[in-house]
Amino acid sequence: MKKSTLAVGVIVALGAVWLGGAWYTGKVAEEEYVHQFELLNQNIQQSFSAKGLSVEVSHVAIERGLLSSKTRYDIVVKDPNKPESVFTLPFEGTLYHGPLPLNQLSQLNLVPTMFTSVDNLVQNDTTTSWFKVAKGGNPLSINTTMNYQRQGATKMHFAPVDISNEKDTWHLGKTNLTLDFTPQGIRQADMTVDKLVYQEADQKKRIQFNDIKAMAEYQPIKEWDLLSTGQQWIAAGETNIEETDEQGKTNLLTVKNWKIDLNTVRKEAFLDLAMNLNLEGTQLNQIHFGDLNLNTAFNHLDGETLNQVLHAKFAQTEDAPLTDAEIALLRKFFDKQPQFAFHPMLTTQAGKLAADIDVAVATSDLATLSRGKIFSLFHHFIFKVNADKAALVEVASAAEQISEKVEKTQADRTAEMKVNDSLKNPIQQGILVDEGKHIKLELVLENGELKLNGKVIPEEQVASILFLAAMSMGY
Repeated sequence: MKKSTLAVGVIVALGAVWLGGAWYTGKVAEEEYVHQFELLNQNIQQSFSAKGLSVEVSHVAIERGLLSSKTRYDIVVKDPNKPESVFTLPFEGTLYHGPLPLNQLSQLNLVPTMFTSVDNLVQNDTTTSWFKVAKGGNPLSINTTMNYQRQGATKMHFAPVDISNEKDTWHLGKTNLTLDFTPQGIRQADMTVDKLVYQEADQKKRIQFNDIKAMAEYQPIKEWDLLSTGQQWIAAGETNIEETDEQGKTNLLTVKNWKIDLNTVRKEAFLDLAMNLNLEGTQLNQIHFGDLNLNTAFNHLDGETLNQVLHAKFAQTEDAPLTDAEIALLRKFFDKQPQFAFHPMLTTQAGKLAADIDVAVATSDLATLSRGKIFSLFHHFIFKVNADKAALVEVASAAEQISEKVEKTQADRTAEMKVNDSLKNPIQQGILVDEGKHIKLELVLENGELKLNGKVIPEEQVASILFLAAMSMGY
């Protein structure tokens, strides 16, 4: 047999296997395609139902072909409180059958795949305005890939849009959203936006975010339907907020980079929630304020009670007073002894300004206040401040330059004088401790005693101070 004849035979055989595989996989792929929409509906209903919205994928239709199938479906958004508010986003596309989908094969991608799909938004009464602001491009296209382990990703591509009215203008740059999924549902979401700009029509205010990125991964908690664990973050590059006041002066706030991190961890019946905010290169009118870091933690949160509190909150109408049942829920939540911690820190070229606040609740029984037992409300209470004097002067100088519109040299002299004057009395009274180049304050409740910089403050004295403060607020 000639080699050319053998080669042709092999190619024909491979082609037959590919066609047969595509035909068989097409049936499996269509079933799995529909199943993925069912999982998606479960995910989005869990996310939106508590917010008073109904979002679902419906009217899924598939026209079977040999190597691919035509698909149609709608994403329907409803407000249960407003039956007339129904928004339908129709999609049409192509479902390419595995094991080697035609659209991947054309790009020499030989990774075995159950299916890939390419869907595009269709113009209708709801979406016409979206097509107009997208300036000729398709506002939304969706590409999905799933392997034989039923894992994959859905990539949503949003066209840039410009929206204008009499009051303001919005520009949303190219946006991409990727959803990674497993057989159990969506595992992680990633988003990028190259630019977001808001500007008022009179041009007195303009806000611009560059290079926005976000990530969210979460694991639903079956017994607590409004809670989940996992990590989420959002970040951006240079961010500018520009505003012109009534006198015509323009103020420009610039942040070089910023990021917000959230992380929720389950520990048996409790949740720990951490949130971090980082601002790098903060400037106001080109005057540097430094880098700001805010670390916040809510620990030992009773999951069951917190879930019930959230259900009560979402069911509550606006401005409605708390019911006895809701008050009882809140008391139960605090009786589980949650902890709150807050750690802000500002870093400048001259030094650091930092504080630590750490409070652990012991009971919700406020009746102890009337008995003068204030300390029994807390397991522990910590409030600490550490500040470099040079950093205090630098921040005060920056504020002086902005408020008084003076040169830096003059502002530095004024700031140093004001800082030294403001520290004298607190240091003499023992509220602050002078350690040469920096100052500190430590207010700590431990073993039933409240100590200010190591000196015990009687509980009766604290009760008297709080009573006088409450009376003064009443007047």
